[in-house]
Amino acid sequence: MKNIKTKIILSAIIFLSVVGFVGTASAAESSLYISPASITKTAGNTFSASLGLTASGNKVCAVEGTLVFNNLTCQSITVASDIMVQSSPTCSNPHFLIGIPNCTTSDKTLLTVSVRAGSAGTASISATGVDIIGEGVSIGSASTGGKYTINAVITPTPKPTPTPTPTPTPTVTETQTPETTTPAETEQTAGLMEAVGTKSFLASLGDTLFSPTAIWIIILIVILGVGYTLYSKMRKKKR
Repeated sequence: MKNIKTKIILSAIIFLSVVGFVGTASAAESSLYISPASITKTAGNTFSASLGLTASGNKVCAVEGTLVFNNLTCQSITVASDIMVQSSPTCSNPHFLIGIPNCTTSDKTLLTVSVRAGSAGTASISATGVDIIGEGVSIGSASTGGKYTINAVITPTPKPTPTPTPTPTPTVTETQTPETTTPAETEQTAGLMEAVGTKSFLASLGDTLFSPTAIWIIILIVILGVGYTLYSKMRKKKR
């Protein structure tokens, strides 16, 4: 009876050990990822992306790798505040070696990058040389990058400039201002009219005197005058 119990206990221990080994062997690998995984931007636009850790239930204590930018210009790299930096990444040297205080079994964001989109086409951010380290052992090296679509800058079509409609110029009608005659001008005008009237009278008189009829009358008067004068002289002599 005692031997049977011992055999059962040993069998149970062996079974649990095998199950535990299989469970450990089938545990998912920790990995890194870039977020957002895809996005569409216009050439020249600036946007942010982050490098995150998927722990997959493993205890992660440190992460190492290098960021690679394709058709993107790195503007800045900022490491998360709760991360201990061993080798701080920069745009000129994007290699990183960072430690996680007290390790972690949770997913977390490790760092954030700011990039500017290049020319129209495709762009990407990836991590190479990845090594995810647990308690003294490597527990992953996989990573998933971000792939992006870059659109060309749209040049707006210039709107035609409308031709202004000419505004008709109003015709200005000159208003005749009545002339105001001063007393001096009135007196001068009266004198001028009087002179004109006198001249007209003299002209009429001249025309009358020098008409044929008037000439014969004058001749007759002269003859009569001369005859009367001669007659008067003859009478005086007779006396």
